[in-house]
Amino acid sequence: MGIQKYVGRIKESGRTIRRHSSFYIGLYGSNWVNFMEDDYELVAELLTLSPNKRKYYQQG
Repeated sequence: MGIQKYVGRIKESGRTIRRHSSFYIGLYGSNWVNFMEDDYELVAELLTLSPNKRKYYQQG
């Protein structure tokens, strides 16, 4: 998986107000990274419970 360059969302076109401040991303970004490293197998297992919905899970 690795570490990506950005933890938060990239800038959305048409949006003038940011979703989260830099403080928020710094505070909670490490939680997301740790979750993805530790619980990736659990999420993959949960996705196998309903394979017909996999397409919707992958698109977000």
